[in-house]
Amino acid sequence: MCRLLGYISPTPASAADLIGTDECRQWQNLGRLHADGWGTAWIRPDAESAESARPQGTASGTFDMGPESQDTVSRGGRLERYRTPHEGADDPHLTEVLTVRPTVARIAHLRMATNGAVDLTENSHPFLADNIALAHNGSIHPIERLREYVTPAEVERIGGTTDTAVLFALLLRRVAQGESLFDATIATVRMLRADFDHPGINLLVLSAEEMIVVHATAETPIPYENFDTSGTDGELPPDHKDHYYRMSWQRFDDGAMIVSSSGLDHKGWSIVEQNTVMRLTVADGAETVVGL
Repeated sequence: MCRLLGYISPTPASAADLIGTDECRQWQNLGRLHADGWGTAWIRPDAESAESARPQGTASGTFDMGPESQDTVSRGGRLERYRTPHEGADDPHLTEVLTVRPTVARIAHLRMATNGAVDLTENSHPFLADNIALAHNGSIHPIERLREYVTPAEVERIGGTTDTAVLFALLLRRVAQGESLFDATIATVRMLRADFDHPGINLLVLSAEEMIVVHATAETPIPYENFDTSGTDGELPPDHKDHYYRMSWQRFDDGAMIVSSSGLDHKGWSIVEQNTVMRLTVADGAETVVGL
C-alpha cells in the first residue's frame, strides 16, 4: 500500500511551486508510515538542463551510498526515474524532488510493502519500460493466480515480483499490440476488476505525452494490519482511518494539475471520482475522463 503524487504543468515546475513547501513536507512525512522506499519518474528537461534536474548526488545507472544501498536512476527516451528501497521521510533527495526540481510532469510514490518484499529496489515504484512509468497504490490478490496472466519473460523485462509488475506487464502487452496507452490502461483495469475480488487499483501512469490517473478501489478493504505507526507517534495521517484510498486533484489557472492520494489537508481540492480513468495531456492539460 502506498501514497501517490503526480502533476503536469505547462511550464517546468516543482510540486512546491504548485502547492507550497508545507504541503510537500506533509506528503513527504507520509513516508514515516509508508517507509519501504520511494521513487519518482519525470519528463526529462532539454539537454542543457537535464543534469540539473537530477537529485544531487545521483548519477545515471547504479550507484552506492553504503553497503546496503541499491538506489538506481534509469533513463529512457524522454523519461527519467529515480527509486530507492529506503525511507523517504527524511531523505534530502526527496525534498529536492518535491521542492527544487522543476519538470512539466512528474509522478512520485511512497511504498508500504504488503508482501514482505522489502529492501528491494526492483519492487520500488515507479516501474519504467517502453518510456512509460507506472506507480500503484492498492493490491490484487491472489497474486499466484494473477501471475498466470503473464509469461515469465514479460515480468522479467519489467523487473519486480509484486502484483504491480504483473499489472504493468498486462498494460504494456496491450500497448505493444497497438492500443493507445489510455485505452490499454482502461482495458487492463476493467479486466482485473472483473476477474478479481475487489482489487485495489489506484494508478499514476506517465508517458512523454500524458499522465493517466486511475481511481478504482470500491470496496477494497483498508490494510489496517499493515499500518506500523511506530514512526508517527501512534497516530495515522489524515483520512487514513476511513478514506485511505481517496484521491484528490487541483487544477490551476495556467492549466497545471496535481493529484494525490489521502494524507494531505486538500483544502480547495476536488475529489477524483471513484471508478474513473482520467487522461491529462502534458502539452495543454486537456482532460478526458472515462467511467469504469
